[in-house]
Amino acid sequence: MAFRSISEHRLTDRSGPLIELTRATKVYGGRPVLREVSLMVESGTALALIGRNGSGKSTLLSILAGLTQLTSGTIQRSKDTISIGYAPEAFPGLKFSAEQYLRSMGRIGGMPEAGLKERITALLEAFHLEQFRTYPMTSFSKGMLQKVNLIQSLLPKPELLLLDEPMSGLDLPAQHTLIELLQELKQGGTAMVFSVHEPLCVETLADGVHVLQAGQTVIKVSETASLQDKPSTYIMCTAIASPQKSALGEMPGLLSIEAVRDEYGMECSGLTVEREWTDQCLRYVLDAGGSVISVERRRGLSGLMQWMDPKTVQEEQPL
Repeated sequence: MAFRSISEHRLTDRSGPLIELTRATKVYGGRPVLREVSLMVESGTALALIGRNGSGKSTLLSILAGLTQLTSGTIQRSKDTISIGYAPEAFPGLKFSAEQYLRSMGRIGGMPEAGLKERITALLEAFHLEQFRTYPMTSFSKGMLQKVNLIQSLLPKPELLLLDEPMSGLDLPAQHTLIELLQELKQGGTAMVFSVHEPLCVETLADGVHVLQAGQTVIKVSETASLQDKPSTYIMCTAIASPQKSALGEMPGLLSIEAVRDEYGMECSGLTVEREWTDQCLRYVLDAGGSVISVERRRGLSGLMQWMDPKTVQEEQPL
């Protein structure tokens, strides 16, 4: 299956991140939904957001989309205006037909009329919705609505694509169609940030992962190699000072290091190392005056699976 007519483009190469968040915090009604989250996204890369419902993923995507303002922290873009495609998790069944809605969204996005109809047709055919293009969306199933939702986000060939649970409601063929479309867009230079509960997107697309819990980043994996299914160890220890952290960063076998917080909110360091380097890393932490809080054995992506469980007592903050 090929979609060259849909995604045949290459974005201009840039130095530095396309978009960057620094210590981003969002408070609703006195309750922090995001707490000092920092991340950066470069053109042609994909970042996966993992976390149970209520962890702050939807709020984070809304902030990146420019729909929600930060309470504190900063957001920087590589230029004043970035073309953004955004597919929220909730998409209502509107009275418009799919074609009417998509044409309107394309016009709002400034797409030229000459290529808009062709683009809509190609995407509707890709998701097997062509025969329903004139039907009112009030008659659509959840899966059909999700396809329209995704199509509108893909229409403009965005520089930044934000997807909130893109696999929700999709059958298996539609999931594979979406993956192929996203792979081509990524190869063309589109940057992506998506929240997921399924491992498929992470395995096939992600260059990095942020695991969120109660609005905080608790695990950050920034190297593609760290996502492979190989034995590793996750070590949480008391916060390591900058000089020691720099030296630790040179240690062979270190896959990632990030600032995290323990269950009591205390600042800590989270280290992911290849299994065979566990003892050396533990010795270094102790020699540097640190204290080991926990040690967990993992196998690459499978170590993140526990965070993909959508069940929780707290619902995600509505956008």
